[in-house]
Amino acid sequence: MRAQIAAVALGLSLSAIGIGLPATAAAEVTEIEALQKQVAALLQRVEELERTVAGGAALTERVAAVEATNDRQTDQLAQGLATATAMGWARNVRWKGDVRYRHEQFDIEGVESDRIRHRIRARLGLDAKLSDTLVAGFQIATGESGNPRSSNATLDDASLGKQILLDLAYVDWRPRPGMLLTAGKQKQPWFRAGTSMFFDNDANPEGLAFQYGGTSGPFAKAWGFWLDERSAAADATVIGAQAGYAFTQGVTVAAGFWDYAAVQGEPLLGFSGSPAGNSSYTGSDCGPGALKCYTYDYDVVVLDAQWAGRAGQRPLVLFGGYLENLRAEHESDGFNLGFVFGRAADPGSWEAGALYQDVGRDAQFGALYESDFADGLTQGRGLVLHGAWVPAKNVNLRATYFYNERSYNTAAEADYRRLQLDLNLKF
Repeated sequence: MRAQIAAVALGLSLSAIGIGLPATAAAEVTEIEALQKQVAALLQRVEELERTVAGGAALTERVAAVEATNDRQTDQLAQGLATATAMGWARNVRWKGDVRYRHEQFDIEGVESDRIRHRIRARLGLDAKLSDTLVAGFQIATGESGNPRSSNATLDDASLGKQILLDLAYVDWRPRPGMLLTAGKQKQPWFRAGTSMFFDNDANPEGLAFQYGGTSGPFAKAWGFWLDERSAAADATVIGAQAGYAFTQGVTVAAGFWDYAAVQGEPLLGFSGSPAGNSSYTGSDCGPGALKCYTYDYDVVVLDAQWAGRAGQRPLVLFGGYLENLRAEHESDGFNLGFVFGRAADPGSWEAGALYQDVGRDAQFGALYESDFADGLTQGRGLVLHGAWVPAKNVNLRATYFYNERSYNTAAEADYRRLQLDLNLKF
């Protein structure tokens, strides 16, 4: 544009000085000079505009650069936030698991050859902290779908794959310190003294439980669990409660009551090994097909006592328990006594223990009774010896020997010997 204006100005100048003008054109010369001044002013204005435009382009470039930097920083902040969120979630999730390899050997009176088998157990679970008061957890494990008292898988069946089952699935809610409400498939909520075998460790009940108390002082627990949901009859359930006190001197005592409903006169529960020694009968009132039914109801009282202290430099636990079914007529009670010396926890540590137990046929409901003691049958008594050693972190070697009488004072009475050698790995 500036070139075009300059050309116009040049043309006007030539018209004024290069061509002879008559006297009557003097006024026109004056006008041309005025136009030249205007053109000069226009040229100056154009130069200013060009400088302004050039400055605006530079500003535009700077703005674009700032915007690009902001975009990069925004992306980085978003990525950082996503990473922080993921790390925060990961910090609120705790994984846990263990693997056990077991050599097991049996010597049973009346059986010609000893039985030897190898078994594995694998468990994997997590606890997710949803808030300061809420935790959700689950665990899967090996096992057999028809056996609630074991999470072992036997090495057999031509190396077929092993079953993986839902072992735990629960929600923990702590509305206030010292209070815990659990819903779902969960660990047994009640206190057990020492290595008592009134209950099987692998039996994880299903329902609701409430616990109150801390590591010392009074504590209370209550629960309601399903055993069998029936579409056309009353459900088999167990409800109960336990109260106890943990003294500062290491003494803990507890008394509990388990009320098993819709059991007497009902068909046996369909788990492996049922009825696990409990009394049963066959009759027309059992339903079609002459199914076997439970002879008695089970209202079981359990008393536990434990002392935890030290003998020299090593931990020592002394414990005992008593149970009785208030609804059975015969063989309705049982007891145990035992100790654990040492504690297999840190690398290089070890422990040794012994338990004597005697449980009558209907003293305890078989579905929750220890499956290793006396072949998993009530009406069993005898000794259990164990020792354990920790050679390295998260590694535990354990040996357990059962020296029992199975189905004593009956025609099926037999000596029962069982050896377990375990390699346990935790992660």
